[in-house]
Amino acid sequence: MSRSGLSYRSILVTREVYERLRSLKREGESFSDLIARLMERSGADYGLEKLAGLLSENEEEAQLFEEALKEASKYFRWTS
Repeated sequence: MSRSGLSYRSILVTREVYERLRSLKREGESFSDLIARLMERSGADYGLEKLAGLLSENEEEAQLFEEALKEASKYFRWTS
């Protein structure tokens, strides 16, 4: 069930990806907020093929995002 009228979805990530995401979280920031911040910063309006390149200014974030995309690609088909 959702809180405050919001709907929630679970996603599966490896322990390594989880730990890396956790290390990027700011104090008081939820994982949803973190992912939204990373997407906003990367220009997530673009196709997924272009996103990883947009994060290249921060190597750790770029690598994290690339690994998350690889993991997600096991479960989803991406379209541009």
